[in-house]
Amino acid sequence: MKMKGCHAMRRGLAQVGRLALLPVLCSLLLSGCWDRIEVNDLAIVLATGIDYADNKVQLTAQFFIPRKAGTGSGGSGSLEGSPSGVTMTRTAEGITIAEALNRLQRKVSRNVFWGHCEVLVISKAAGKHGLREFIDFLLRYPQFREHAYVFSAGEDAKSLLELLPPLERSSAESLREMGNLKLGTRITVLELAQSIEGPSRSVILTQLLRLPPEPGQNQYASDPFVRGLSLYKNDRYIKTIDEPLTIGVLMLANELNNIIMPTEVEDYKGGVSIRPINMRATMNPQITGGKWKMKIHIESEGEVVLNTTDMTLSDAKFRKVLEKAWEKKLEGYAQMALHMAQKQLKTDFFKFAVEFRRHYPKQWLQNKANWEQIFPQVETEISVRTVIVRTGKSTEPQGIPDQEDS
Repeated sequence: MKMKGCHAMRRGLAQVGRLALLPVLCSLLLSGCWDRIEVNDLAIVLATGIDYADNKVQLTAQFFIPRKAGTGSGGSGSLEGSPSGVTMTRTAEGITIAEALNRLQRKVSRNVFWGHCEVLVISKAAGKHGLREFIDFLLRYPQFREHAYVFSAGEDAKSLLELLPPLERSSAESLREMGNLKLGTRITVLELAQSIEGPSRSVILTQLLRLPPEPGQNQYASDPFVRGLSLYKNDRYIKTIDEPLTIGVLMLANELNNIIMPTEVEDYKGGVSIRPINMRATMNPQITGGKWKMKIHIESEGEVVLNTTDMTLSDAKFRKVLEKAWEKKLEGYAQMALHMAQKQLKTDFFKFAVEFRRHYPKQWLQNKANWEQIFPQVETEISVRTVIVRTGKSTEPQGIPDQEDS
């Protein structure tokens, strides 16, 4: 019995030894991180610009310079970076955007990494050439971020990326913050592709210009700023619009934010400036007797930020008159935007097609090939409802002498 116990113990120890040896043998088969790329070997792209000239695509990248990130050292010129010394730009061109990217890598000593690119700027010339090639590449190339913000450049995209903003570390950071503030349309690369390929086949991009530098300052020491909208039909740029037309376009596209609207009230001297809050445009499509119709309802709450009339905002009658005046103003903006889209450009910027497809799938399937002919003939009906919910810190008009003192 004793010998049998010893044999059993030896067999158990041998089995334990084999199990302990198994992980060691498996580790010999692991390849390890032989193909790793260290962070110090990467050239990190913060923003990308696309231009088109002389039948060639010009690709500009703004790079982060980590060795200068905390030094606070100054710089001048587009190649030396921003005032904080943390960025530089490089440009390459090619017959296609893929060729331009390949040539751009040859101008940088590190492996170009696009995974942190948060901003894409497309010039008008590139937009006229067509976005389809760029969209295909940006969504196919593994490193590009689908959620990078897309802007339109009023001039060339390269000049915007070369700017050295005094307030931010880079123009890429300025543009990202503008996107977060919703100072126009906030469109990502993925949304751009979906809009161009969707049933409406159109997209609205925020247009950027460059502020002139202050006297005596470096020519690059300036900021990009939002001015107007760039309109695209199918995948090509067709027009730039400015205020007041942009207000109606953004309102119907549910992209109107950070705006103050001066409103004149009939029969009252002066005016009132209102900041919209929670504005929403809803679309209700109808097809009856072969006639296509879109009912548009706009609702908005408002905050009064300026009152130059002699009336007090605590007066319910005056507030009602003010709300009606504001409703009339919003309806006028909407009518202007619809006339531009339906009668002038004949382009569905407000996604009527999406609503008709959702509510009438059978009729849409039968008529989608003729949508460009149907859209200009769609009857529209606009209704607006507004309410003043905030009057600021005071309901009384300020700066007017009291009756007792006059």
